[in-house]
Amino acid sequence: MDEAVLSFDDMSVWMESCALTGAAAFFAGLRGCAVIVNGPLWCYLFTQRHIEQSQSDISHRMKCTQLDNDAIVFGAEDYLREALQPHIDHPPALLAVISGSSASLIGDDVGAIARAAGVTCPVVAIDSGGLVGSFADGWARASCAMIDVLLRETRGEVRCGVNLIGMTSSYYNGENDVRELVRLLTGAGYEVRHVFGCDMPPESIGDLSQAELNIVVHDELGLAAAKHIEQHCGTPYIAPLPPYGRAGTKRWLAAIFSALPPVRGEDAMEEIAAAERRDFLRINDLKNTWGELLFDTALIRAPRSSAWGLAEALRTEWADVRHLAVAAQLREDAAAVKIADERLAETDTARAQGVLAAMERGLLMGSSSESVLADPRRMLYVPVSYPVVDRLHISDQPFMGLRGARHIEDMLWNGSVLRRELSVRAGIHG
Repeated sequence: MDEAVLSFDDMSVWMESCALTGAAAFFAGLRGCAVIVNGPLWCYLFTQRHIEQSQSDISHRMKCTQLDNDAIVFGAEDYLREALQPHIDHPPALLAVISGSSASLIGDDVGAIARAAGVTCPVVAIDSGGLVGSFADGWARASCAMIDVLLRETRGEVRCGVNLIGMTSSYYNGENDVRELVRLLTGAGYEVRHVFGCDMPPESIGDLSQAELNIVVHDELGLAAAKHIEQHCGTPYIAPLPPYGRAGTKRWLAAIFSALPPVRGEDAMEEIAAAERRDFLRINDLKNTWGELLFDTALIRAPRSSAWGLAEALRTEWADVRHLAVAAQLREDAAAVKIADERLAETDTARAQGVLAAMERGLLMGSSSESVLADPRRMLYVPVSYPVVDRLHISDQPFMGLRGARHIEDMLWNGSVLRRELSVRAGIHG
């Protein structure tokens, strides 16, 4: 396609992920889980491309039935049986069969077909086509289906520790965020039993109910599962705004401390206080040379929980922003909505494009779907969500927690200073 006619809508249609990808990403996050995508090859390839950015072995664990027009008319059982064959003699820890929109219309009892074929491992079969909704909808649907199959009820049993619910390596920088949150909670004296959705063994799903508290991180992913676990096992949950920024991390930990008093809470809070003192001095030195970090307009487009968490940290801690626009769904608590001057629907691409086109001295926190229209002379671009095809991030720096606060603030300040230096040089040589 001619680059001159490439539109924001084109990029969004090509790059955004649907429920099939979300469901597959959930099961890909379970260690040793095999996945069969019951649908046409192109759906499988789109899903694989998204997941392989964080799961390099996914092509070995995820296969496709490769349905064609004959399957839609006459049924997909023969295609499915062929895809099941490798798992009969060598059963995985768990087999997930995800039917896309076309396969869902056929109406095959996928679970019954798998059992009749001789599959002996646990099988989770769900419908998760594009009509189901977004990546988050598919992920949430898959997680609840998993709970229905493998969760044990443990009412009245002794509980200990916490679970993190709703984290995935298929969110940009997700694995690094997991490690930072586990580090923070461990430092406060909590036993982090499991991270539901990120490198968890399927055989441990039943142990989710043994925690004292479930902590929902990305509510669009994990809130449904947390409610499901509470309903089945009585395990309470909390879903505070994710911990972006030093102040956001402090609030996040305080919410957890209130729900379940820690063993070493003072140690965690002292780490935050020490970081605040140290970072304030370094940032203040830079301000003495370059002035305040100021953006006339900022646009944040990311998954719901990330978007509102980043918005709060940006507005209250990281920078002065005259006009803040957030393109994301509302959270249930909706508390962070007051942070934004302008709220856009996630799919309102025309308004998002308009915000980008009008930017001067701006900031874009989003993905490559938006950065294709970002003029680097008029705005700073910080990638915070998939797809990202114009930046490399292979370090272990997170976005959340204390280490994440420093990482993002590094990008904001360094990018802003570099743009100012280039402007000064351009003026001298002009």
